[in-house]
Amino acid sequence: MPDSPNRTRSRNRTRDRVAVPENVGPVHNYQRPDMSPRDYLVMMLTSGAEIEHALMVQYLYAAYSINGDQASKHNRAIVEGWRASILSVAREEMGHLLTVQNMLVLLGAPINLDREMLPWDHEYYPFPFSLEPLSEESLQCFIYGEMPRLESMGKPAPGKQRKKSAPGPITAEEQRKIIKEITGKLAKRFPKNRVAQDMHRVGELYDEIIALISDPEKIPDSAFDDASFDMQASWDDWARGYKPAPRLVDAEGNLDPENDPAFREPPPSIEHRDAHVQIERAATRTQAVKALRALAAQGEAPHLREDDTGEPSHFERFIHIYKEFKAFKTRNRSSKPIHAVPRNPTTRIDFHRLNPKNTTYIGIDHHDEVAAHYFAQLFNQRYRLLLAYLAHTFRLARAQPAHQPSLRAMVMHRVFGEMYNLKAISGLLVRLPRHGGGSAGPPFEMPFTLDLPQADRDIWRQCDDLLASSRKTCRNIFRLAKAKDFEAVNEQIVRTGGDVYLRTLMSLDDQTREWIGKILAGAA
Repeated sequence: MPDSPNRTRSRNRTRDRVAVPENVGPVHNYQRPDMSPRDYLVMMLTSGAEIEHALMVQYLYAAYSINGDQASKHNRAIVEGWRASILSVAREEMGHLLTVQNMLVLLGAPINLDREMLPWDHEYYPFPFSLEPLSEESLQCFIYGEMPRLESMGKPAPGKQRKKSAPGPITAEEQRKIIKEITGKLAKRFPKNRVAQDMHRVGELYDEIIALISDPEKIPDSAFDDASFDMQASWDDWARGYKPAPRLVDAEGNLDPENDPAFREPPPSIEHRDAHVQIERAATRTQAVKALRALAAQGEAPHLREDDTGEPSHFERFIHIYKEFKAFKTRNRSSKPIHAVPRNPTTRIDFHRLNPKNTTYIGIDHHDEVAAHYFAQLFNQRYRLLLAYLAHTFRLARAQPAHQPSLRAMVMHRVFGEMYNLKAISGLLVRLPRHGGGSAGPPFEMPFTLDLPQADRDIWRQCDDLLASSRKTCRNIFRLAKAKDFEAVNEQIVRTGGDVYLRTLMSLDDQTREWIGKILAGAA
């Protein structure tokens, strides 16, 4: 008699010697026989880091595509609210990315800031990676990736039920209805085999990670290096500017409306609630599990938190924008709330030829988009610098005490500077024309490697080389703007304020290179 489905699953699990919890969803890339539980845990955390990185840049691209130049003050407030809310999610994803790095450091594993260019077939991605402007379609993917389990929606947090700062705009029943709507549409958009096999929530990966890291029989206490605590990224270093405003509470920890002056002001709507960046460090198993649960809770829903603080989850933010976006389009058919940015912009002709249907080439063959090409190239250079600086902070943390002023603090300052540069260049790109119509967009192209040199001196030399390459790109833009027959390029740069930005950037880079020169000379 043929095996039943249940018997077949049981037999396969026995063969692979892997106990897969029954409540774990479609994310079950069973541990290979040649992998230890710790190795498998590191692999899943490494994948988690790539997912957090990929989600962050997709959210940023969608936010940068929003056009705040609306005719009416009311419409302008709405679209700027979308931008503020999505940027809050992206900032929180940065916290998630750093927290996952901390978990890797705790396990004695290498950090992972990598991300595939176009991970169409990565087992753990909740939806195909794609840089796209904000739309109903992109929001459907964002909601799907961040959504909680349907049976858990509407349930209160198990801990303290603090009064919310503002009521949730969408009921659990309406959220379920929207989820049913978007999953039906996603099933039609993507091939059936992908829907059946790969589409899942990001939270399901964390379900498996938490289940494994919680098991002392598979991950013994000796796997956790408590001495790595000072090497990990901390909230004090990275998130001081992104925290909820202080509020008065009563003896039981509930918000105190009678004595708190903030309650005299109207509560902020969901799109204007500030980002709450969580960067958790861990020295023990208990702390690691708590940190990972906090990430899952912030992405999916408040019921996963220990306490209900009223902080909106990523799922709640996106579902609110989705509902408002649809209503906006119905009321304002002639309005253009989104810049006509391309899908998956790239400056690499070779990459575009490999993926002609899924990428948009921004090249130098046409006068009307040559400025966009060079600014996109500059964006890639600064993106690489940001990732290099970020990786360097973890390397420096091993050698220098975290409580002392050091080169690490200076490098972290450079990371924040590059975050600003990416935002500024993106603002220029979405206003620069693209050949064939529309505007350009930030390409977020990954460098050929993120590995740092072994010698610290060579890391500084690499940073100096990247700054020199960036300066060359800036000079090429100015040289092109002065060339005959390229008057339109000069007009585009001046109109967008690109000339002022480039001069400021070059001046600041000169100061940074001078500082690096002193380090290499042993004078800093």
